[in-house]
Amino acid sequence: MLLFSAMESNTHWRYGLFGQQYPATGNEMETPVSVFTVCFNPEGKIVYEQVGAVVDRHEGNTQGKAAVFGLLHSAGMKLSASPGDVVFSLIQRIGHLFGPENAGRSWSKEEDIPSWWQSPSRGADGTEQW
Repeated sequence: MLLFSAMESNTHWRYGLFGQQYPATGNEMETPVSVFTVCFNPEGKIVYEQVGAVVDRHEGNTQGKAAVFGLLHSAGMKLSASPGDVVFSLIQRIGHLFGPENAGRSWSKEEDIPSWWQSPSRGADGTEQW
C-alpha cells in the first residue's frame, strides 16, 4: 500500500469546464491537507485508489474542498462535493455517459470491477454502511 498526503495552493487565472471559460478572479486557493491511498495486488497492479480524503476541513480557504473542487470553489463555482449528494453523483454520471472514452473516470467500469469488491456504491454515491 502507498499512502501520501498533499496540500494545493494556486491562483485562479482562468478555468474551462464543458467548453465554458470562466473569467479570471485572481482568487488564491489553499486546500486542506488530503490523504491518498493506492493498494496493489501481489502482481503489482493497482486494485484500489482512494483520492483526496480531506484531513481537516477547517484548513485552507475552500470550505473543506480539495483537488478540482477546491479549484472550482476558488473560481466561484460553489459545488457540493460530499458523498451522498445527489447533484454531485449526477454530475459524475453525466460525465461518464457523455465524456470522451479516454477521459478520467470517478470509478471503474462495471466490467472492470473485481468480483471480490462488495460495495454497490460508486463515486459520490452514499456509503451503504451508514
